[in-house]
Amino acid sequence: MEAGAMGMTLILGGAFFIGIWAIFLRKGASVNVSQGMSAEGLRNENNTPGFGRAKNEFDRKLALVEERRRRREAIESRLAIDENERLANEESERIAKKLAEERENAERERIAAIMEAERLSSEQEEAERLRLEQEEADRIAREEEEARLAAEREILRQQEMADAEKLRLKEIKKAAKQQELESREAAQRAMSELQARLAREGARSSDVQVSLMWNNYNDLDLHIVCPSGERIHGGNKISACGGELDVDANVRAETKKPIENVVWPEGKAPAGVYQVYVHHYKKHAKRRTRDPTKFQIITSNGGELMEYNGALTHGDPIKLVCEFKVATPEERAAKKRELEEQLEAVGNLETDAEESDSEIEELDLETEGVPSMPDLDSLSEELKD
Repeated sequence: MEAGAMGMTLILGGAFFIGIWAIFLRKGASVNVSQGMSAEGLRNENNTPGFGRAKNEFDRKLALVEERRRRREAIESRLAIDENERLANEESERIAKKLAEERENAERERIAAIMEAERLSSEQEEAERLRLEQEEADRIAREEEEARLAAEREILRQQEMADAEKLRLKEIKKAAKQQELESREAAQRAMSELQARLAREGARSSDVQVSLMWNNYNDLDLHIVCPSGERIHGGNKISACGGELDVDANVRAETKKPIENVVWPEGKAPAGVYQVYVHHYKKHAKRRTRDPTKFQIITSNGGELMEYNGALTHGDPIKLVCEFKVATPEERAAKKRELEEQLEAVGNLETDAEESDSEIEELDLETEGVPSMPDLDSLSEELKD
């Protein structure tokens, strides 16, 4: 369309210039310059009309052409503007779409990044949770193992302590038994001296008896605290429970082998715990006695003898030497019968042993004249020779 318009413009322009050229070539034609290019200026010298009408027609057509051209240009401009606007809108839409896509992509990437970060965070949290759970499980297992080992060590320690305690108690019992045995042996050894001194003083004996012996002229006092709490001593020689201090020695320096004796009637001593004390009452200086004074306590509890040794110096506090528990009279009677049966059994064994020894002696006497058995080895050697 633009090429046609340009062709039309060239044709019209060429026609216009040809017309102007023809006017200038005609004779008598003058141009009123003052009137410009108006049609009235194109007249002959004799005022005859020239090309004014044609020019006017030409101008009119030219104006129409120009108007059409302007319209076309306006339309084309408008179309160009619309096209530009359309292109601009399309470009804007494209840019907007692209921006939207970029925003969407960016948003997707952001969301993906957030999701990835959340996933990584979740994985890290899960890994951390698993690590903490593993550490907690390891800690619990370690604590349980330590507790188990500690329990085993404690059991072993308790066992060792129990074994050590058993050994200690065994040694204590052994020592006590040894001491008791030694005390009994000592009491047995001291019995002859005790019996001699008791006989000398005319003292009595029974199943429950406590005797005190020492070997100088000092005055030692025997004190017995009965199960009732009553005390038997030189100031209270007979108690309500039947106990009696029947010998109180060396009130004055009388003997170098004194004895004091507390005794209960046979089978009448009340059951319970008895406490034996010794007090160094007086030191007889005129006899030149020396301290500390060694002493012996011999107790008879249901026929069971025990000896205890000690020493005191004048001025020392009263001393608890021992205590013993007396069984009921019925229990003491049963124990006495048991001891008598044991003694009888021992006596029977000794009798049987004596009879066996006598029979062996008789057999020896009977076989004195009987020849001995021949030596088979020597006989076989003789036969070979």
